[in-house]
Amino acid sequence: MQKGFSLIEVMIALAIFSFFATAMLGELSYNVSSSMQMAKDLDLHNLAEMKMSEVLIGKKEFTNATENDPDTGKFELEGYEAYKYKVEITKLKLPELQQIMGKSEDEESSATDAIQNLIFKKLQKNIEEMIWQVKVTVTNTDTDYSYELNSWINKSNAKIDTNFSF
Repeated sequence: MQKGFSLIEVMIALAIFSFFATAMLGELSYNVSSSMQMAKDLDLHNLAEMKMSEVLIGKKEFTNATENDPDTGKFELEGYEAYKYKVEITKLKLPELQQIMGKSEDEESSATDAIQNLIFKKLQKNIEEMIWQVKVTVTNTDTDYSYELNSWINKSNAKIDTNFSF
């Protein structure tokens, strides 16, 4: 009686082991590359949050001039010299009442529709004056990979028209 494994049993065990080892190494390399990408994404996200905080804490004045003049530049932080940013500030744009209600321009309007339209126009103007969007885009100039962060903010010194008389 012989004890031990035959050559065929050893070959089958090695084949099974190599299959699982290959699958494990492939998954491990995917995890490493995924972790590296997540670290780059996290850097971009943190830089975008930092710029967004500067805008929100800085009490920047939101006017039509700031809307047409985005703030751009490069980060001067050690290790982040290859990153650039762009901060855009725009007013909220609401659609017209006819679009919201699903009506076409050539449909006849009643007196009630005219009053609703006047009220909506005034509300639309007030809301568009109060609510602004801040969009921060951070780009890594080495890889051309970018990240965008958006926030809606309330313009605290907005001039609101409260006269709803007709």
